[in-house]
Amino acid sequence: MRLNGPQAVIHGNAGRHPANYTGEALRMRIIALKGTDDYREANFTHYRELLAEREGIEISYTNLCGTLKGAGIESKRKHRTDGRQFTRRKRKEKPGELLQADAASFDWFGTGTRAALHGFIDDAMGKITALYLCENECLMGYLEVLRTTLREYGVPEALYTDKAGIFYVNTKKEENWSLDEQLAGKTLDKTQFGRIADKLGMELIRAHTPQAKGRIERLWGTLQDRLPVWFRLNKISSIAEANKEFPRFIAEYNKSFGVEPVNTESAFTPVIVDDEMDKLLSVRHERVTDNCGCFSFQNFLFEIKSGRPLAKKRIVFLFSGKIGFQAIYERKYYPVSVVGFANKRGDVHLPEVARALLMRHYLADGKAV
Repeated sequence: MRLNGPQAVIHGNAGRHPANYTGEALRMRIIALKGTDDYREANFTHYRELLAEREGIEISYTNLCGTLKGAGIESKRKHRTDGRQFTRRKRKEKPGELLQADAASFDWFGTGTRAALHGFIDDAMGKITALYLCENECLMGYLEVLRTTLREYGVPEALYTDKAGIFYVNTKKEENWSLDEQLAGKTLDKTQFGRIADKLGMELIRAHTPQAKGRIERLWGTLQDRLPVWFRLNKISSIAEANKEFPRFIAEYNKSFGVEPVNTESAFTPVIVDDEMDKLLSVRHERVTDNCGCFSFQNFLFEIKSGRPLAKKRIVFLFSGKIGFQAIYERKYYPVSVVGFANKRGDVHLPEVARALLMRHYLADGKAV
């Protein structure tokens, strides 16, 4: 005070901006970018990651949150609770001990059309093993996820699913069993997926509530936030493109959200995914051919390319995104082609996933029918 007067009591940093100060120009840029098509649907945490990755802008979450909220922008991802509390089940220790399976219907491309995303997530690592998108939740979607999981990791010890008819025959039948039937160990019939699981040595476990398989339920919330933004940034606008690019998205997701398992020893059983495995992982239906060696499926007429007459024969019709359409007779596989409608006067109730396959293989040029 004696030397410098009243100025001596003023802090030396007075009037200066801190080292982490976000200038007005940068704040305006961050706000403007948030309003663009690329970033509009991203929550604040995801937007912060994208700013660093794509725009070279490093900013703390607190600073970003204050900047955006100050401009009247709220995060689409708000954490709310209705007062209920659930205890999280402890993770499995080894990768492959338990995978959780489910599908979610959502407008993934922002076009107003919903599609079903099928997926598996490893309980121990919190990593996605595979994703596959279809027009609707279906057996083929789950089989394609299983195919990728087998190829990349192997056979898991168990798969945790809901009570969907894809995995189990109507479980209400159990309620009508007598005590003698229960004591005798009566079991439900197997679905196609159940029989495939048995052949692979993979146990199916039923979850009685969504909270029981909460890890994959929470995954859908994360993906519904992030995946549409990722699709938009990568110019992906169709199911076929999405399925082709999923390995890249999964690698990014697992790097960010995966955790180290308690025990790094893998419980996955190695398996070779070859031509026979691809055929095993297919949707199957029994049919009887007519006098011309043709058969119908959902009002479409198919012809077996056998080189010999297969009239009045009981065959197995199988299809998947991997093998297309084939038929089995006496343990031999034959290619199949579509001839036309079995009954042109009737309505066609072909499952959406089969219709998409038909369009891809036969009907795209409109010549088949």
